[in-house]
Amino acid sequence: MLRSMAQNSTKMIGAASTYSSSAGSNKVYELRTYDLVPQKVGEFMALSKEKMHLRTNHSVLLGYWTTELGGLNQVVHLWEYGSLAERAGVRAKLGGDADWQAQYFQRILPWLQKQDNLTLTSLVAPAPAAETGGAYELWQLNIKTLPQDWTGLLEKAASELQADNRSLCGLFKSEFGPMNSAVMIWRHDSLDSARSLNQDLFRSEAGKDLWNHVASSESKLMSAVPFSPWK
Repeated sequence: MLRSMAQNSTKMIGAASTYSSSAGSNKVYELRTYDLVPQKVGEFMALSKEKMHLRTNHSVLLGYWTTELGGLNQVVHLWEYGSLAERAGVRAKLGGDADWQAQYFQRILPWLQKQDNLTLTSLVAPAPAAETGGAYELWQLNIKTLPQDWTGLLEKAASELQADNRSLCGLFKSEFGPMNSAVMIWRHDSLDSARSLNQDLFRSEAGKDLWNHVASSESKLMSAVPFSPWK
């Protein structure tokens, strides 16, 4: 038990230090969600596995997942950019990349039912889990109060929710897309252990305080695909 408490304490200290080091960063993160035509999911995933290197030649992919619960026939991916200007430059280059357009992008367009994106700033420097496998969970909390009223509570709740069977990979605040939202990405050791995160949120004092600021929320349980950098 003492070992577990020490490990959790170390994780909390680590989260605080990464927050302080990333607070002044210009980096932006884009969370993209694609709803796929059900009959084309297999073809989409096979082509993505084969051709994703054409996309990652241009910018950094952190994670790529398929949804297990909380969404059907969806893929979710997280990209990192040095700035909004860098993102705009990447998008322009992709438009002129003949290989990307012909071999991938134009081919998948008929397979997409819907595309959503959310631009984020990081409150804790994103980090892959030390372990591989398991399951990922994405939370989006839409907040009804001003950011200065809830960001501190969000960081505290994230620290209190760290545990031996889960790790926090990303903690973000929205910039463009749904405004005034928090996004958390967790990795669980197993699908079944993911069930305890919700319960622990409402047992946590910081979690209870944070929930008073939440207007609506959603979660997705996800699996990393073979070409995802975050496994």
